[in-house]
Amino acid sequence: MTGARPAGGIVLALALVLAGAAPAWADDARASAVGLRAGSGGIGLEYAHPLGERFALRGGISVGGFTLGLEEDGIDYDATLRYGTPVGMLDFHPFGGTFRLTAGVYGRPPDIDLVADGENERIDVGAREYTASGRIDGDVDLGGVAPFLGIGWGGSPSGRGFGLSVEIGVMFADAPGVSLSARGRACESTLLSCDPDGLFGFDVSDPNDPRAATFRAELEDEARELEDSLADLRYFPVVNLGLHYRF
Repeated sequence: MTGARPAGGIVLALALVLAGAAPAWADDARASAVGLRAGSGGIGLEYAHPLGERFALRGGISVGGFTLGLEEDGIDYDATLRYGTPVGMLDFHPFGGTFRLTAGVYGRPPDIDLVADGENERIDVGAREYTASGRIDGDVDLGGVAPFLGIGWGGSPSGRGFGLSVEIGVMFADAPGVSLSARGRACESTLLSCDPDGLFGFDVSDPNDPRAATFRAELEDEARELEDSLADLRYFPVVNLGLHYRF
């Protein structure tokens, strides 16, 4: 989740070439449009309205989501990103064609839910190793309103009708805050193997068992480690592809 970054230099160079070679599409910047888009910014409906020859205002909503795999300290999480936010963008067409520079806001970054479950799995939680049967649930909070900067290109062969678009940029979120909770049984296997359902196993939610209290404290440390691992998400990469109709 944190390692992929768009090849901005290559895409920018291509977009500049397309912008300079598209005089037949120059009136796109002065045409209203409705469209669908999908990508790491969610699934969106949007409307674009021209503001003169070089500016356009876009508004819409991002919904939907997708799931990725995330591994941390031997724990395999399903990380589900969920969108449900308004989006507002101001596009600037510096060459009068279809290439654009964009600034705007997402009402909020995606909500990210984490789930990891298993039976008799050996996992590192904080500074200790456990064998666990159960489930860990987590939440990654990226804050509220998120500014966006990006570039894009999109055209229709006649300046009207259907066309394709691409948008690449960065959503500027807050530093991720991670919370984790667990249910099930575990036993500490830092030195020796063990069975969570056996003599040395314990219920991780038991408020009266000191072993469970230690497990929950280590789980808090695990959340802090996840925050460090996911720190780059504050610069959330956005790559969207779209289909629009200009009229």
